[in-house]
Amino acid sequence: MKKTILSLLNVTDTFKVSVTCALFFIITSTVFAQKTAFVQVKTQELYDETPVETDASINGFKELIVFGDDLDNTVWVSPEKQCVTLEKENVQTYSGNGALHVKWDKVTGGCKWIGIGFGWNNWQPKDMGEVITVSALQFQVKAVKGSFSNLPVAFAFEDYTGVQSYYGFNKTLVTGDFNDKEWRTVTIPLKNFPFEGNDADISKIKQFMIQLEGDGDIYLDDIRIVQYVQP
Repeated sequence: MKKTILSLLNVTDTFKVSVTCALFFIITSTVFAQKTAFVQVKTQELYDETPVETDASINGFKELIVFGDDLDNTVWVSPEKQCVTLEKENVQTYSGNGALHVKWDKVTGGCKWIGIGFGWNNWQPKDMGEVITVSALQFQVKAVKGSFSNLPVAFAFEDYTGVQSYYGFNKTLVTGDFNDKEWRTVTIPLKNFPFEGNDADISKIKQFMIQLEGDGDIYLDDIRIVQYVQP
C-alpha cells in the first residue's frame, strides 16, 4: 500500500513538472513571437521611411547657410542701442519663417563703429579655400519704407587670427533700387574680398560681418554662399 501511494505521488510530481515545463514553453514562445513580430514591424517601418537627402555643397564645402531663420547666439549686433538695433522679423520674410530687421544711425547716435555679424556653423572654423573662386556671398534686402539706391555698408570675413577682409557695397552688386515693395538680391563674388592681400587664413574663417555707415532701415534675409560664375 505504501509503495502504491509513493508511486502515485511520484506520478503527481512528474505531472506537475511536466505541466510547469509546458506552461513555461508556451509563455516563452508567446513572448518570443510577440517580440519577433514587433521587430518585424519596426524593420518594415524603417524600410518605408523616405531617405534623407544629403546637404548641398560646393566643392565639398557644406556650410552654405550664413543666416536662415533664427536669431540665435551665432548672430550679434553692436551694443550701442542708440546707434543700431537688430530684431527678428516674422512678417516681412524672403523665405522661411524669419528675417532680420536692422535699423541704424551712426552719426546721430555718435558711434565710432557699429555692425552686425554671423558666426555661422556654430562658430566653427570654416575652410573656404575651395570655394573662393567659384562662389559668391548672396543675400536679400528690402527697404522698410521708401526706396534708395545706395546701401551704406561694408562687408567682411574675419578669420580666427583676427584678420578682417573688407569689401564695400557698390551698385554693381544689385540690379535696381532697393524699395519697400520687393526684395533685391545682393551678390558679392568671394574673390572680390582681399583675402590674399590681407594674408587671411581662409582655412579658418570665423565669421561674416556687415559694417554699418550713415543710416538705414532694412529687412535682411537668406544670407548664403552660392555657386557663382562671373558673367
